[in-house]
Amino acid sequence: MRYWIALLFICNASAWSSPTVKRLLILPAVNESLNGENAYVGPSLAEAIKTKLAERYFFFHPNDEAIENTRRNNFIQQEDLHTKSSAIQMGEWLRQDLVMNGRYSVTGNRLRLNLNLYEIETGRLLVNFKTEAPVTAKMFDTFASIATELGEKMAKALPSQQELAASGGSYYDPEKGKRTLVLGFGTRAAGFTTTATNLSSSAAISNADFPHLSASLSYQRHSVLDMFNRHYRWPVFAQVTLSGAYAKRDYNRDGGTVPARLIAFEAVPSVGYAFSVFWFKLEPYLGAGLGYANFNLDYSSLGRKPVDTTIGQSITTQTVEQFYILSQAGMLIKYAIHPRWSVVLTPSATLFHYAGGVQAEINARVGAGFYF
Repeated sequence: MRYWIALLFICNASAWSSPTVKRLLILPAVNESLNGENAYVGPSLAEAIKTKLAERYFFFHPNDEAIENTRRNNFIQQEDLHTKSSAIQMGEWLRQDLVMNGRYSVTGNRLRLNLNLYEIETGRLLVNFKTEAPVTAKMFDTFASIATELGEKMAKALPSQQELAASGGSYYDPEKGKRTLVLGFGTRAAGFTTTATNLSSSAAISNADFPHLSASLSYQRHSVLDMFNRHYRWPVFAQVTLSGAYAKRDYNRDGGTVPARLIAFEAVPSVGYAFSVFWFKLEPYLGAGLGYANFNLDYSSLGRKPVDTTIGQSITTQTVEQFYILSQAGMLIKYAIHPRWSVVLTPSATLFHYAGGVQAEINARVGAGFYF
C-alpha cells in the first residue's frame, strides 16, 4: 500500500509543480511630449522590456503583426494605448492575461516614464512603475536598465524561469488546456431490455442485447462560454463523442444455433459541468445523438432455413440495419499524470429510442485524455 501511495505522488509531482504560463501584452508607451524626434522611445522600450523580462520570467507575448492588426481592425488610435480601457480591450481581443501600457515625455534632457500592468480579467492594477532617466547617446543601454529595474517588480505577476526549469520544462497553458481529446476503450456493463434468445418472426434484437466491446473518441471544449465573451469563466464544456462497438453472440432458432455479429456506430454531442474533488477532475455530462447498428445473422447451420418472401427462397445469412436516437448521461473522472495527459474513467448510461420502444444499457470505459 505504501508503495502505491509513493508512486502516486511521484507520478503526479510534475503536474503539481508545473508553472502556469501567463500571456503578457506589452504595448509601446505613448509619447506625450511635443517633440516627435523621441517617437522611437515607445517601441524600443517595449522591445527592451520584453527581452529583459523573458530572461527572468516565463510568459507568452503576441507578435507585433498581430498587435498592430488588432489595433487597426478595431480602430484603436495609437495615442490612446496609454488609457486603461484601450489597453484592456486590446488584451481581451488578443486573449491575454496581463497587459502593460504607459506613457512618457521628454523635457530637456530628462525622460519621464510611467508604466502600468493590469490583470485583464479583473481590470486590477498590479504594478505601477515610474522612473526618470537622462537622455543620452546610449539610450538603448538606458532602456535595458529601465527594463531590469521594472523586472524586479514583476515577481508576483509572472512565473520565473527557475520554476520552469524545476518542472523539467513542463508547464500548464490554460488556453491549450481548454481543448481535450479523450480516447477510451471499454465494454457494456449491463443491458436493460427484453433479451431475445430464441429467434422468431416476432423477436426484436438490439445492441442492448449484446455484451459488446467499444471504443470512443471525444473532443471537449472547456469554458465554452468564453468563446463568446472572455468574462464568462463558468466551467461548462461542450463535447462530441464518436464511438464504435463490436460483438458476437449466438441465438437459438428451431433447436439450432444462429451466430450473430454486431457492428454499431454512434455520434453524441453533449454539454457538461467540470469541478475538482481532491486530485480528481469530475465532468458529468448529458447529451443526445444518433446511432446505427448492423446485425449479421448466420443461418447456415439450421436444417430449416428462413425464407425471404420477397424472392421466394430460403436464405443462409441476413443483414438487419437499425437507425436510432439515443440519449446519454455519464461522467468523465480524470486523474492528471502530466499537465498535458490524464487517465480517464467514463461510466455512462444510455437510452436507445427505437420505433418499438426504449431500451437501455450501462457502459464503462477507461482511456487517456490529451490537453491541447
